[in-house]
Amino acid sequence: MAAGDTRRQALLLFTPEWNGMHPGAWRLPESPADGAMDLATVVGLVQAAERAKFHAFFLADALGFRLEISPEALARTGAGTRLEPFTLIAALAMRTERIGLVLTANTTYDEPYHVARRLASLDHISGGRAGWNIVTGGFPTGAKHFGRDEHVPHAERYARGIEFVDAVQALWDSYEDDAFELDKESGRAFDPAKLHTAAIRGEHVAVTGPLNVARPPQGHPVIAQAGSSATGRDFAARFGELIFTIQPTPERAREFREEIRAAAAAHGRDPDGLRVLPSLTLVLGETEAEAAERAARLDELADPRVGIELLSAFLETDLTGLPRDGPLPEIGTAVGTTSVQRFFVEKAEREGLTIGGLIPAALGFGSIAGTPTQIADRIEAWLDAGAADGFNVTFADMPTSMDLFTGRVIPELQRRGLFHREYEGATLRESLGLSRPRNRFADT
Repeated sequence: MAAGDTRRQALLLFTPEWNGMHPGAWRLPESPADGAMDLATVVGLVQAAERAKFHAFFLADALGFRLEISPEALARTGAGTRLEPFTLIAALAMRTERIGLVLTANTTYDEPYHVARRLASLDHISGGRAGWNIVTGGFPTGAKHFGRDEHVPHAERYARGIEFVDAVQALWDSYEDDAFELDKESGRAFDPAKLHTAAIRGEHVAVTGPLNVARPPQGHPVIAQAGSSATGRDFAARFGELIFTIQPTPERAREFREEIRAAAAAHGRDPDGLRVLPSLTLVLGETEAEAAERAARLDELADPRVGIELLSAFLETDLTGLPRDGPLPEIGTAVGTTSVQRFFVEKAEREGLTIGGLIPAALGFGSIAGTPTQIADRIEAWLDAGAADGFNVTFADMPTSMDLFTGRVIPELQRRGLFHREYEGATLRESLGLSRPRNRFADT
């Protein structure tokens, strides 16, 4: 992708935790005391992202706690509570005007009718700004919240996910776009010929429509996905429009982008209907020394047990009894999130890191410390290399690093012609340059 192609350059604000991605960030003096549960804090940060012209806010979510660690370690983080995503996004829709609102909803422990109805409603409430980040499970312990002793196997989760998404999209198409006449004189509110009943009967999903919500303003809310295993990549290529990924180098990111675009084409989709957005976790400072000092301070503020337990959770391997100066043991196949596991395994191999040497990366989730100019340079290099269509941006600490990004990095990207200055169109699809999906029952 050439520099200056601002139509394809998308930036999303990704906030797993309102105090910052780093588990030590909540202890910083400037960190909001209870940002996770304080609506005013959340609204203020999303409104700041809207002023900076982020295309969308992405609300990550997990079943239960985001950090799969012991209660003793969890108590040393700011990740012990979180607001339910549909409820929060509805509130944010009332306090924002242009920024897209992308939330996480699960296909393994929910039902298509519920998800279709909620997301269609959010798209109407927000004026066409809703997006759905599809997840099939996440960490294994979440299964216990739904009466299961074991997580649903990886292949089965994705098989159900395919049927689930197809059912949701069919339900969104229940009404044609022009079905509602609202003719008071004749007494007919809608044309019954333009109401369609989808009947989905699969191995994993069964649902009969129609949905009792008008077709969403966008046709369908924007679909986001982050599958990185072979099965996950195929799932993302089949459905995803925003593709989230974790990649260590621009070379690997370019390979991933080319692979996912080719896979989308194999599914009969236009590859230009995808936006591949690598994760970018940042610690910013006015100088290199200030950024490095801030990153080191975050590590100092994290309890030691959090680091080793967090790394164990990411790798899905118990490392707590192993020597910190030793190498990683053999790591088995992930049951939960394969992309995260592979990121840390490959980082250890590439850099020759011991278990202890890998802990800072786990604490900061692979964060990059730098000045605003350095971060802008990095973004430009990845774009020029064809490694990204934009980035899923999160911050190790809040609000300091975010303030520097919105106040210094984004204006620099705009000066270089690498980011838009105003939103295009009224909906999230229009802002991202994505086409409107056809109605499967009406459009040919």
